[in-house]
Amino acid sequence: MRGLAFVLCAVLAGSAHAGPASWPLSYDGQSTNRFIWDRRAKDLVRASVPAALAKDVLDGLGGPPDPFLVNAGRYAVASACVSHACPVKGLFWYDTQSGTGVGASYDDGELRLGSKGTAASAFPAPAQGAVRGWLTEQGLKLVSVTFIGADGKAVSMPVDPFAPPPRFQPPEGGPSFDCAKASTKVEHAICTTPVVAKRDLEMALLVREMKLGYDTLDSRKKLLVFQRAWLKQRDAECSPASDIGSCLVGQYAAQQQRLMHWLPR
Repeated sequence: MRGLAFVLCAVLAGSAHAGPASWPLSYDGQSTNRFIWDRRAKDLVRASVPAALAKDVLDGLGGPPDPFLVNAGRYAVASACVSHACPVKGLFWYDTQSGTGVGASYDDGELRLGSKGTAASAFPAPAQGAVRGWLTEQGLKLVSVTFIGADGKAVSMPVDPFAPPPRFQPPEGGPSFDCAKASTKVEHAICTTPVVAKRDLEMALLVREMKLGYDTLDSRKKLLVFQRAWLKQRDAECSPASDIGSCLVGQYAAQQQRLMHWLPR
């Protein structure tokens, strides 16, 4: 009887993730840490991602986390970076309706993807979009893409479908936006006042760093609301000023201090 019970337990354990799992949806907007700490998460990754990649994906999900995302009410996305080695990152995408999962590991321009439930030639478009959005959000370059199938074999995939779209690169002295597209008095003043242009770029980099440092969607949204409210205040106070440049210098200095002490509440 004990032997039969052991076999039954083994069969049940092996089939735990045979069908689609909907429980990841409950982590929508929360920290990826909370997802990966769920005792079911690692089993789900291992059941979905080939062994040749699963460990790297799990390592990538074990450090500083991003928010856990749910797209279209069915696609779950967990992402984070390796503890003490954050340039190395991991992502896990899962379709809660079909049960198909895709793992991703990124390191210095090299992206490795893998799945037991799909092939490189049939890579799910929603997974492709999730990976591309992740690389774009993190500002990562992409040099090569490799896919590992259920049989453990690796094949090359084209880079373009996953590569982040071109983005504006601000000049070293700022500002953070394209002065060729400046349309307001305040924007023109920022572009023509070097000290303000530099502070604008510094603030944009600070806000981006702060945003990526928060691991829930709620905290990131609150930061953007806070910054957008200040932008409206900046324009309202400085647009009618006789010396817009001086007004902006004061505005940026004050907001810099507020940001340094800001916490989501």
